[in-house]
Amino acid sequence: MKQARRLISLILLIGFSLGLLAGCAAKLPEGYDEAVVKSEADKVIMVLDARDVDQLTAMLTDQMKLGLTEEVKAQVFAILDDFGPVQEIVEMKTTGSTEGEITYGVVVARVKHANGELTYTISFDPQMRLAGLFLQ
Repeated sequence: MKQARRLISLILLIGFSLGLLAGCAAKLPEGYDEAVVKSEADKVIMVLDARDVDQLTAMLTDQMKLGLTEEVKAQVFAILDDFGPVQEIVEMKTTGSTEGEITYGVVVARVKHANGELTYTISFDPQMRLAGLFLQ
């Protein structure tokens, strides 16, 4: 189970994770509205919980569309199945990251599921498209 989770995490963060970790900022970058970023992160969590592949795909950047293949989606949903349905979003914190010339808005959300708790790290580009997803 842990190996599968690590594999999925690595796949989802192709090309994005190093820039995210290297460019972390202490606050939400200029141009991002905290309420909007949190609302969009909430949508991502609910779309994942509903297993709505079409809506999820519509939210993705082009880079994420390449990395989030059908096989990877199936693995993500299998992990979410193990944790069960979302019970509540316990906490959301916002921050930012810069990769190359793009600055991302990032939400770290602690989410209580029926069978445990997951931490979602959800990143958005300036157009509020889903640019990064990490489940831990």
